[in-house]
Amino acid sequence: MKRYYRSLPIRNKIFLTFASGFVLFITIIATFIYWNNVNEMKNQTQSLSNVLSGQFVRTVDLYFEEIERLSLAIFTDSTIQDVLTREESIRDDMSVRNEVFLRLLNHIYPQSSVEGITIYSKDGTIFDYTRNGNLELKFNPTKDKWMEELDELKKNSILFLPPSEKTNSHGEQLKVVSFVRNIYSIPRREQIGTMKIDVNIDVFLQLLETENMEGLEEYVRFLILDNQETVIFDQKRELIGQDANVNLTKINSEPKTEGNLIWNNQTYLYANNYSEYTGWHALVLIDNQFLEYERNQVLLFIVISGAIVIAIIGLISYFVSFTITKPLNTIVDKMRKVEDGDFTNRMKPSGNPEMDVLTRVYNSMLDSINKLITEVYESSITEKNAKISALQSQINPHFLYNTLNVMKSISRIKGVEEVAEISESLSDLFKYSMKGLDVPVSLRAEVEHIDNYIRILQHRFRDRFIFKKQITDEAMDAKIPKLLIQPLIENAVNHGLKNMDSDGEILLHAWTENEQLIIEVRDNGVGMDEQTLERVREESKRKKIIDETTGIGLNNVSQRLRLMYGYRYELTIDSEWEKGSLIRISLPLD
Repeated sequence: MKRYYRSLPIRNKIFLTFASGFVLFITIIATFIYWNNVNEMKNQTQSLSNVLSGQFVRTVDLYFEEIERLSLAIFTDSTIQDVLTREESIRDDMSVRNEVFLRLLNHIYPQSSVEGITIYSKDGTIFDYTRNGNLELKFNPTKDKWMEELDELKKNSILFLPPSEKTNSHGEQLKVVSFVRNIYSIPRREQIGTMKIDVNIDVFLQLLETENMEGLEEYVRFLILDNQETVIFDQKRELIGQDANVNLTKINSEPKTEGNLIWNNQTYLYANNYSEYTGWHALVLIDNQFLEYERNQVLLFIVISGAIVIAIIGLISYFVSFTITKPLNTIVDKMRKVEDGDFTNRMKPSGNPEMDVLTRVYNSMLDSINKLITEVYESSITEKNAKISALQSQINPHFLYNTLNVMKSISRIKGVEEVAEISESLSDLFKYSMKGLDVPVSLRAEVEHIDNYIRILQHRFRDRFIFKKQITDEAMDAKIPKLLIQPLIENAVNHGLKNMDSDGEILLHAWTENEQLIIEVRDNGVGMDEQTLERVREESKRKKIIDETTGIGLNNVSQRLRLMYGYRYELTIDSEWEKGSLIRISLPLD
């Protein structure tokens, strides 16, 4: 993969890097937004379920408080009190029956959800009134279990019974939930009977507030459970009176709980509110499929939005990569022409600061290449001419060397020592010159050659000048081009001291410093004025020999150094009129 990426063009690399970076960034942001929305949606749904559960509990409490007020009205009704406190039997008294019927009819009429009222006297007489029906008189001296539970409670306590079935006046079976309480005499507060008010289960549907459940109707389910997990009310009317099997241990542990609940192999988000008044739990269940549906809607929106954004970023990435790489491709095309040998194809500024820098560098590179080609060509010509000049100056050196040795022997035989010394020095000069110019020699060998040269000059000029040397031991072993110093000495004698008859001085100074060999030739001759000095400096920098027939001069020395060392050498010329001249050469020791 890495190798494939490296092989891609820079335009594709920029596009992939730019696009993938933004895609990664957008993916991270989209993931964050997704989970943030999912959590927020879950929290809002949980909050809504809490609100619905709380509202349902309060509404149910308010309704049954109204039923309690109804029971108090019956409780305190003078007719009911009178009937229940009579000592004689009232089972067969039709007038009593009619009185109770009228009073119960009067009390039940405003409460449309109350299906019936049953009053139990102490002697076992039962007044059973059904809405839109008659009052039945029954007798049963045996107490129901719920009556015993009610008797164990404090006075004026109330009790809510689980759902049961009741037949209405039309013969239909209805499910009712019952409100029961004992009836006490006024003012003695002795129990004189028991009252049971049957309320139609459908009243809970009327009490439900569903205005805030838009979109939730098919996913939400309301249950009312007692502490034994018996279903008092089921919105879907499937489980009324049955065991809910929801494991209310956790729900019963707190007055108000919320969270997730697994029921009938399905996961629900639930909220529970417990009523201290009724002892019931209002349980709101929201199917987890609703959250899944909402999550999918959020995910779909994010995916579509992300795809659109990624497509836009892809176009922007392509445009940016194309804009950046277009000038680079132009440079590549130009360089391919250079590869084919076209060094004249220059680039024009594009107005882009960075690319204009590359343009200047590219054009400068072409100029440097052309300049280098010219220099290499001229250097090769110069080297060839230098070798030809050197060959021309060596006119049969073996013949001259042998002739000088013969002259030295004859001079010594004849007793002319001065001629013998000159012949010997000249012979050594030719012997040294016979070896190739391209082979570097030690400074020590070059100095010995200079000594022979000076010896001949001193015979020629007598006392015109003296020659001094200051050379360190480290410098003596350094390698230098052959015949490097002789042209400098010759220049000092022929030009610097030419007008002096005496007191002339030439100093050869050499030492090493900072990995460099420094060679200086100094004279105390006439020197040069500024104009002459500038001309000599310019001539020493020319890249071809000024006069191919004059042998090796300053220009030739400079060319030989350039051929051998490139630009790692330094040749400087300093002079002052009537104070002498100084030529310094700096060479690398490697």
